[in-house]
Amino acid sequence: MSKVINLAQWKQQKESKQNADDPVFGFLIWLHCPTCQTIEYTEVRIQSGRVHKCGTLVEEVEVPIDIRAEYTISQKNLMILEKAFAENSGLKSKFKKLLGENKLIGEQLKKNEMEYQHRLALMTLKKIDPYPEDWDAKKNGIEFVTVQPSGIMITAARQADKYFPKKK
Repeated sequence: MSKVINLAQWKQQKESKQNADDPVFGFLIWLHCPTCQTIEYTEVRIQSGRVHKCGTLVEEVEVPIDIRAEYTISQKNLMILEKAFAENSGLKSKFKKLLGENKLIGEQLKKNEMEYQHRLALMTLKKIDPYPEDWDAKKNGIEFVTVQPSGIMITAARQADKYFPKKK
């Protein structure tokens, strides 16, 4: 007996295999209010400019990013944080100095990563699949710094001081 093949399903599988290693491009927009001296980021592009809640026109810098790379690194950061929480329960963690007895900082780091992933998802209509485990950010041209003692990675796109060096 032969198997019935759905042509549309076959095409979709073939295209998804071809696009498995393709980057998904987007923009992260950094905003700086000269009056309040606040810096924040958004995923929403507005061509006409923005006004901060204080009424000042904000400075904007659009940073092109590979959404898949940012998502992959954020996933790795969440795994690092989860591992640290597991180790911290035995008080042998390298996070002990960072977190001390207060888990609120660690929980906030986790929330920040989850929020960042949510915003990355808003940038694209596609489902974001992280790169494979063996994917190397440095080999693929992604600049990042590793924050010590936590070990989490912060990409160049997430470093506001690169775009507004004398602010805040």
